[in-house]
Amino acid sequence: MRLRDDGGYTVALAGSGRVELTPQKLRYARDFIPLFVKRRKKLTFGLGRSFVEGPEAAARWPSEGASPFEKLRVLDPAPAPKLVEAALAMLRADYPALAGIRVAQAWGGLIDSTPDAQPVISAVQELPGFYLAAGFSGLGFGLGPASGRLAADLITGDAPIVDPIPYRHARFSDGSRLRPEARM
Repeated sequence: MRLRDDGGYTVALAGSGRVELTPQKLRYARDFIPLFVKRRKKLTFGLGRSFVEGPEAAARWPSEGASPFEKLRVLDPAPAPKLVEAALAMLRADYPALAGIRVAQAWGGLIDSTPDAQPVISAVQELPGFYLAAGFSGLGFGLGPASGRLAADLITGDAPIVDPIPYRHARFSDGSRLRPEARM
């Protein structure tokens, strides 16, 4: 639970979410099995529009015309009612004085994740000059300043603020063993 600038509170369930299965997710599911196992009690799975529409549905698309990314410019999923109610029930259990509290607004979002739940902050070797900072597994705001500094150091060639090896993109193709961290 976090106090917002407007005086309201944001309430969330840490590590909980809904995984919408798509052809792309099924294609790469094997890489994510250790992470799914670690989080299985807090995840629900299902099919949604993204199974047949959008970037996640297609492995390839024609170069002429609009790509799936251009057709789906805003990722704004509806909140999962069961998760909203679970967060509210947990809040009421932890703070009995809030028994009559109601939800004023609910929001659903997407969280980018990597198989080891560690961000990628590095150059992409196959694309010279291309750097990536993604896959924060919901921790982007908390890691933001340090992550931005590491990305800037790598791009400018300055000495990195921290060891960049654990965050390298190449770990997905160099045979590294990818294990989710204990913080899950």
